[in-house]
Amino acid sequence: MLYAIACCLISTVLSATANDALRIQIEELRAAKDSLLKTNPESPLLPEHREQFPGLDYYPVDLSYRLQGELHIYGRQRQIDVPNTDGTTTTPLERYGRFVSALDGKDFWLEVYRSLETGESEIFFKDLTNGDTTYGGGRYARLIKESNGLYLIDFNNAYNPYCDYNTAYICPLPPASNHLSFAIKAGELKYGMNLAK
Repeated sequence: MLYAIACCLISTVLSATANDALRIQIEELRAAKDSLLKTNPESPLLPEHREQFPGLDYYPVDLSYRLQGELHIYGRQRQIDVPNTDGTTTTPLERYGRFVSALDGKDFWLEVYRSLETGESEIFFKDLTNGDTTYGGGRYARLIKESNGLYLIDFNNAYNPYCDYNTAYICPLPPASNHLSFAIKAGELKYGMNLAK
């Protein structure tokens, strides 16, 4: 009995330690992005905004929004033109597959695109927070392959396209199939929102 309790306590401590490490990693990524936006000459922020830039605003880290799922890769990938925020031009991307997962018992899937330039897999999505606490045009999230063969999307790292920071930029819009019927209260808030501080 004591052995079982000890094992349970050790497992709980290890889990808490792993969760703390994940939270720290997410916070470090956010700090690094702030630094790049403030100091990088290629920052999308307007030059007059960089000096006083206080950092981006985020929902508090919530690890329940780190979701594993399966990637169903399409048998035939094809290049498609994704509509952009300016309403006239399109961005060529590879329609790569579907990420299938669940959140709070709700199954969902999102179409995955792959960059023709970098080969990175990315998801453009909308949810019920858009236009309220998050950018109205939707947000982006990267898809990462895990060692167990599943794929991970961490909505804590969901980010805004550059056009939220500067209207001179033109950005791809999420397809209608990636409009979620629930709120993703994780990741980056709309520029200047200041909800999480």
